[in-house]
Amino acid sequence: MTDNRLPARIDRTTFDRVLQRAAEIQATSRDIGEGLTEDEILALGEEVGIPVQALKQALLEERTRAVVAAPETVVDRLVGVAELSAERVVQGSQAAILTALSQWLDIHEHFVVQRATIGRTTFEPMHALAGAMRRMSSALRGGHNRPYLGRAELVAAVVTPLEAGFCHVSLAATLRSTRTSYIGGASALATAGLLGAGGVALVGSALLVPLIPVIGGLGTAWFAARAYRPVAHRAQLGLERALDALERNPALPGPHPVGPPGRIARGVGEVVREISTEVRRALEK
Repeated sequence: MTDNRLPARIDRTTFDRVLQRAAEIQATSRDIGEGLTEDEILALGEEVGIPVQALKQALLEERTRAVVAAPETVVDRLVGVAELSAERVVQGSQAAILTALSQWLDIHEHFVVQRATIGRTTFEPMHALAGAMRRMSSALRGGHNRPYLGRAELVAAVVTPLEAGFCHVSLAATLRSTRTSYIGGASALATAGLLGAGGVALVGSALLVPLIPVIGGLGTAWFAARAYRPVAHRAQLGLERALDALERNPALPGPHPVGPPGRIARGVGEVVREISTEVRRALEK
């Protein structure tokens, strides 16, 4: 009796793995010599039932793929990079893609156009109060995900036309201020540990006792600095999500149905808290 370990429905990760393996098996079944031309790849794809349009898009994406640079500084390696990027080849005209991207960032990430030139647009976060109202509107429409790019101070988009009907889209997000705040908090904790060690040493304690606050402060500082990585990872997902939307269909999605009362109440409560915070900050100034 055959042991079928595959589930009745295969998830996306398993599907990608099976598809990649099937392509490898198909490729090894024929002699490709030093490589294949694009026409031969299209013919091979036609044999296995892959649409020509999808293959052309994949070939263009491979042709325009940029080499990801390694972290340049010690801070980049230890804490994480402050400049994130993502790119993809999508279908559509330059103008239609930029319009769809602007609408996506406006609705889902609460970013507005800062400056627009031919082929390049930069976006900045919506004003705090306006962003809070937008989140309430999203809750009323049934949205439940908080923005993925909420900690980014700038998003830049470059759309370059390629062959007819295709464009290369490059997105970049800047989180330099956010990373600096995490590093500043870590530095403060490390300094507190060193000062604590100095105070213990002054009162003439044993040799190893002053090391306790040093180790504690440096350890806490290390974890505080590393806490930036999940923030950067979420922002990277935000860039990929925007490209996913453009890849599916470079057009603004339709309106969403109203969400359940509990979700709306949570969204309204969050907005009220944010508005209260903004009013309190304004009064303090």
